[in-house]
Amino acid sequence: MKVLIAGQEGMVGRSIYNFLKKKKNYQIIDCKRKDLDFTNQASVEKWFKKNKPNIVINAAGKVGGILDNKNFQSDYIYINSMIGLNIINASFKNGVKKLINLGSACIYPKKNKQPIKEKALLSSYLEETNEGYALAKIISLKYSQHLKKKNSKEFISLMPANLYGRGDNFDLESSHVLPALVKKFTLAKINNLPYVEVWGSGKVKREFLNVEDLASAIYFTIVKKIDCDYLNIGGGEHYSINKLAFMLKRIIGYKGKIIFNKKYPDGVKMRKLDSSKIKKLGWKPKIKLKKGLEKYCNYYLNEIYPKE
Repeated sequence: MKVLIAGQEGMVGRSIYNFLKKKKNYQIIDCKRKDLDFTNQASVEKWFKKNKPNIVINAAGKVGGILDNKNFQSDYIYINSMIGLNIINASFKNGVKKLINLGSACIYPKKNKQPIKEKALLSSYLEETNEGYALAKIISLKYSQHLKKKNSKEFISLMPANLYGRGDNFDLESSHVLPALVKKFTLAKINNLPYVEVWGSGKVKREFLNVEDLASAIYFTIVKKIDCDYLNIGGGEHYSINKLAFMLKRIIGYKGKIIFNKKYPDGVKMRKLDSSKIKKLGWKPKIKLKKGLEKYCNYYLNEIYPKE
């Protein structure tokens, strides 16, 4: 089976690339950023006609933290909409057997009953700070869903919780909360700084998923017949940013203070996914957050920090 992993140089793409490399019967087509611009419809269609993938995993897109999402809404909606629609459309036109389209937990409304079920989609308004990204992901999900319904295609979208792991973005201006905190605490320890500033109140709660667990969920949906149009993929552990910060402080061994800067936005107050559907099908996460974070902190310290 010929496999296209769109975004194979990113955190998710690299993880599923490494996962599939260990499996038999998969030929991963080399397709890096410099080789193909997924926002260019003509280029994407030409590439699909030439390479004819059997399986497509859409892990491409512009991603970033809460401030980057808020400040560049137009970029997030345009780039991610174009990428998603082009990949899904080309997959449909060129007879792709199975498409796995990756979304995000942020597609769900700002106010929800917790944990969030798949049926909550479009039931209310979105959280303002990441509206652009969420809208783009909803467009791709809905396009995939309608093609699946009308043409009996094996097109499915996956909505993961907050991701972390090898290949993450540690740029403090554009990163998500976990890599930003790991970097801040590590640098504070190395430089003996008196305090670490954490953006927001620290009261909001998030669910986290290791990218290796997401890779296993993607593989699970490749090999199994899935009737659902889209599925939540959660890690199962739900923590406040406050508790997370103190957990990282202990893991890294930082001795200073933690200051929460409420001038920065919090985003939604709580986001925990109901992943019962995929669990009933037979998948569940294996990496506990504490163990995953210990490995993650060592990864930053030993492999990323020396290059920065």
